[in-house]
Amino acid sequence: MKELGKDKALIINTIASFVTFIVGLGIAFFFTPYLTDTVGEEAYGFVSLGNNVINYITILTVALNSVAGRFITIEYHQGKKKEANEYFSSVLMANIAIIPVILAVAVPVILNAEKLLDIPVELEESVKLLFFFILFNFIITLISTVYNVATFITNRLYLSSIANIVTALLRVFLMCLLFGMLPPNVAYIGIVTCICTFVGLVMNMYYTRLLVPDIRLKKCYVHWGKVKELISAGMWNSISRLSQVLSDGLDLVITNIWISAYLMGELSIAQQIPTYISTLTNTLINLFSPNLTMYYAKDDTEAVVKELKLSMKFSSFFVNIIFCILVIFGKYFMQLWVPNQDVNLIYSLLVVIMMSLLVSGVTTSLNNVFLVTNRLKVNSIFWLIISFTNVLLVFIFLNTTSLGIYAVAGVSKVTGILGNLIFVPLYACKCLKIKWNTFYPIIFRYIGTTFIMMIVFFGIKRLYVLPINWITFFVVCVIAGFAGCIVNFFVLLNHTERSIMKNKIMNFFSDLGRSLMMPIAALAACGIVLGLRYMPHLT
Repeated sequence: MKELGKDKALIINTIASFVTFIVGLGIAFFFTPYLTDTVGEEAYGFVSLGNNVINYITILTVALNSVAGRFITIEYHQGKKKEANEYFSSVLMANIAIIPVILAVAVPVILNAEKLLDIPVELEESVKLLFFFILFNFIITLISTVYNVATFITNRLYLSSIANIVTALLRVFLMCLLFGMLPPNVAYIGIVTCICTFVGLVMNMYYTRLLVPDIRLKKCYVHWGKVKELISAGMWNSISRLSQVLSDGLDLVITNIWISAYLMGELSIAQQIPTYISTLTNTLINLFSPNLTMYYAKDDTEAVVKELKLSMKFSSFFVNIIFCILVIFGKYFMQLWVPNQDVNLIYSLLVVIMMSLLVSGVTTSLNNVFLVTNRLKVNSIFWLIISFTNVLLVFIFLNTTSLGIYAVAGVSKVTGILGNLIFVPLYACKCLKIKWNTFYPIIFRYIGTTFIMMIVFFGIKRLYVLPINWITFFVVCVIAGFAGCIVNFFVLLNHTERSIMKNKIMNFFSDLGRSLMMPIAALAACGIVLGLRYMPHLT
């Protein structure tokens, strides 16, 4: 395939990432209120709980898979195709080999889930079936992980986004089919997810053959020494994943066991939108990972720093707008989205969960430094200590205060803000051997811009006197979003960056129109189908 220029690749990758985000958000928007009304918020809470439990299992596999892309990419760009193939084949075979171990541990746990969790009797069968399909989905994902590297190596991440869009639209079709023709059952979500993940695997296998035909699975390339090398390098990522589980992944488990299944369901609803924003943030940041890895492979530190700063500005430009809209107008959104739930509670939890974006929206880009430079140890140990502290504080607050669910949702956000503000930028500079305060001007500029934007949005909210419905809410959000873009353009960006953006805007919209022609048609069709099927549940 013809190579894309850097700017062209960034534009196309960004467009595809946003389409993927909108599709996923649209699915959550339509299906969440429908599912909570049909299967109940308690049953729906077990979907998030099951996915969180799978995150515990990934602690065992992330050591191998998290650094595989880096090693394969660096060897490939350095022209060492044989070594790249060895890493590729060894990782794939190691993932296949670990599947029986995972099944041997997970199957008995699922069969006895009612003894470990607070599961209503009438939901036991469907929840167990849901957990089995979530487990099978993880196995498919495990096999497909190494095939994602093809679009990364060639910086054609938009192809992965296209695969995500295809599977998302397939998910819509299958969800409509199952919930429209059969009695409601939360297990359908797991079935549909398995099918869609398998389709994504097939597409990424095709991309691998198309983009990097010289990367192949061959028995002669399998070397367990390579597996040991990758695990040694990535073991600290496993510790980082453990830190994430302790900080966030235990929220639903703690709520289920120590508070109630009902509040677990409410918390899972509040986590929906922040989860998608986190996914969008990571997706935008990952657009820069191929170039970061390539520059580091060429020992060009100046280019790495420049790319990191661009990544920080680029991701924060979008994240703070979404953050401010949800904080200022989020209660209206919840009233329209899940009117049959405890709107005040869910909105309060949403605000607590969102607060971490006040810093992480700009500093998350710097986490790429630790992976690219293979300096994961200190970062992992730091967040592990923070995570154990979080769990301890949660139990202290649960037993000594009346904060309850707010303690579960909020403790990790407060410590996360401090860690991202102090440790992450300082250690990133140390890893790159650059001046300690290199990234702080961007960070403080982002925080200041966000507070200014919140003031502007609050002023818009004071003028919001129209009846609260989806049309007026959408109009107000568009106005606020446009105002947010103006604030970012003149406050977040410096003079040089504004000039660069002016020169690229016309090209961006030109590519946007061409690239989104088919996705927009698909989204329109998807919206019509979902609207006809599920709008009665939203009104």
